[in-house]
Amino acid sequence: MMFKNLYPIFKSGNILDKKMLEKLRDNPMEIFEILYSDYNNGILKGFDLITKKEEKIIRVTKGIAKIDNKFVWMHEDYEIEMPMIEKDYILKLRMTINIENNKFYERTGEFILEEGSSITDHEIEITRFITREGEELRNDYRNFLDLKRDFNLLEIINTKYSSRHLKGTLHPKVLKIWGIEAIGKAGLECVDINFAEKCIQGDLIERDVIDSYINIKLKKNSKEYSNSELYSGLLKILQSFSEQKIESEKKWKRPEKIVVDWD
Repeated sequence: MMFKNLYPIFKSGNILDKKMLEKLRDNPMEIFEILYSDYNNGILKGFDLITKKEEKIIRVTKGIAKIDNKFVWMHEDYEIEMPMIEKDYILKLRMTINIENNKFYERTGEFILEEGSSITDHEIEITRFITREGEELRNDYRNFLDLKRDFNLLEIINTKYSSRHLKGTLHPKVLKIWGIEAIGKAGLECVDINFAEKCIQGDLIERDVIDSYINIKLKKNSKEYSNSELYSGLLKILQSFSEQKIESEKKWKRPEKIVVDWD
C-alpha cells in the first residue's frame, strides 16, 4: 500500500489553481485532527489569564480548544470587565454555532460569565472566582497552597484541560507550581523526583498518571478523583515532605602532618 502527500509550492511563476487551494485548506486541519483525534473536550493550548488591575480587566489569551469533539480557536485575546458585585462567578467557553454552508464550516464560540459554579458537557471551564469588595482579582500564585484561596483569586484548579481521559487533566501550570515546590524538599523518593520533574517540564500529564501517583503515595485505590480532589491529594503529599535541606558550610581542615620513615 502506498500513500501520497501533496504540499503547495508558492514561488514566482507558479499559477495558483483550485487543487493548490484545496491542499492549502485541508492539510493543516487534517494534521491537527490526527494529532488530537483521541483527545476529549477541553483546552488544548492557550486561554491563559492576565489581570489588568488598573483597568479592572481580565484578559484571556488566544488559544485552541475542543468542544463537542470539534476544534475551535480564538485568533486574538479576549477581555472581560471584572464584576463589581460580590458573588461566586465562573467563566466558561461555549460553542454556540456549528453549521456548514456552501463555502465554510462555521463554528462560533463565546465566553460566558455566570454566577455559581455549574458547568455542562458542552462547555469548558476557564476559571472561577469569588469577589470581595475592596480587593483586586489576581493570579500571581505564590505557591501551591495559594492556588486555592477563599476569594479574589482566578482559580485554575478546575479548568478543563484536554487529554485522552474523558475528564481531561489538570492545568500544566498547576502541576508546574507543585513540581517546583516539591523538588526543593527533602526526603523525596524516586517516584517523587520523577513525577516532580515531569511537572516542571510543563508538558501535558495524563490524568491516569496523576491518579496513580496519588494512589501510590497515599495508599489509595481510586480512579474517580475530581480536579479538586487531585489538588487536595497533591497538597497532602507536598506537606508530607520534609523542609528544604540547608547545605552546611564546608569546613576546610588543615591536612594532618604525615611522617615518613626513610630508614
